[in-house]
Parts: sequence; C-alpha cells; structure tokens
Amino acid sequence: MVVVISGATKGVGRALTLALAREGYDLAISSRNQQDLDQLKVEIQKNYAVEILLFAGDLSDADQALTFSNKIIDTYKHVDILINNIGKYENDAITDENADLESMMKTNLFAAYFLSKTISVNMCKGGKGHIFNVCSVLSFSTRPAAATYTISKHALKGFNDVLREEMREYGIKVTAIYPGSINTSSWEGIYAPKDLFVQPDDIVKVVKTCLSISKNANIEEIVIKPLDKNY
Repeated sequence: MVVVISGATKGVGRALTLALAREGYDLAISSRNQQDLDQLKVEIQKNYAVEILLFAGDLSDADQALTFSNKIIDTYKHVDILINNIGKYENDAITDENADLESMMKTNLFAAYFLSKTISVNMCKGGKGHIFNVCSVLSFSTRPAAATYTISKHALKGFNDVLREEMREYGIKVTAIYPGSINTSSWEGIYAPKDLFVQPDDIVKVVKTCLSISKNANIEEIVIKPLDKNY
C-alpha cells in the first residue's frame, strides 16, 4: 500500500506521515526543504520497515508537481492514497497593493490539481484509491481580512467536488477535510491558545476513520473545528 503526502515534514502532514508509516504504508512525501525530508526519513526508517520516496520541490509549480507525480508512478506503479495537504495563509484584502492571488492559487489550488491529475488516472486504472483534500472552514465562509486565502480555498472546494463526482464512476473515493484553527507551526511566534485548537492527531484520526469503512461507503466531507467557538 502506498500513500502520497504533500507538505509532509510539518504539522498535519508530519503527523499523517508518521501515523501511516506506523500502519505499514510505503511513502511518497514532499517538502520544499531537503534537509527536513532527510531528517524525517531517518526518523521513519529507524522505527518502520517501509519504502520512502522523497521529493524536495515547490508543488505550486505545475512542472514540479507533475514531475513528482510521475516519479511516484515510476517507483510504485500504483498509488492507494493521496493526501493534498500543502497550503499557505496570508492576511490581506482584495484592495491591498501587495495582495498576491496568483501565488495563493498556485499553492492552495494548483498544487492539488496537478498532483492529482496523474495520480487519479493511475488510481482509475487500478479501480481503487482514496484522495483527501485538506481544505478549510473558509471554503464555506468569507474572511475579508484573508481575501486571497478565502478565494483559493473556495476554489479548492470546487476542485474537490468536481473530482469527487468524476472519480465516483471509477470506484475512487474523494474526501474533503474542512478544519478550523489547527495547532501547527504556522502559529510560531504568534500568541495563540493552541491547546484549544484542533490538534494534528485529530486529523490523523479522521483520515484513519475514513480509510477503515467499507469499500462501498465514502465519507465525503468532514468539518472539524475547535469546540471553543472563538477559535
């Protein structure tokens, strides 16, 4: 069994990588930082007998995303799980001079789109697979102070929904995860009550639950928020 995880060295991606390695999955993982990938590989191989394919690159670049996906297929032949996890957040308004919608869309939408293209075709040929898209509660609502992020996460939801219906005909499951505030490294340097947030292990448990149900059932959407409504 093979799982592909983008943004695998920090936060939710790291938690998922370690948890699925523990379950015996072979891994194809990406990060922009080669050193972080190498350190994670050493940690995994110390504890688990799984194969690991590393890719250091920027998946917001379509060519790099396609290069990664082709390397995965060349190495493993069939992919069982794809977790589109990478993303970034900015505080901005549409009227801000420096608001960069193009960059936000490349990271939060295009990375998932291009990584999914080759891998979804591979899954269809095998007649099985599961794709997870880590979206946001802002896929449903708006935050004017995070304009480009909100737009990009709405777009990611649209991509997820179209992909889900297309893949349904081939027996491939697609699940969108819509988290609220999560305790990840993105909060470093900022005062925040992170113990009140959703924890990375909560996302791990959600993913494992989705993978545990019968092959003819699919959990299509999961909204997971902090219990405290202020966060």
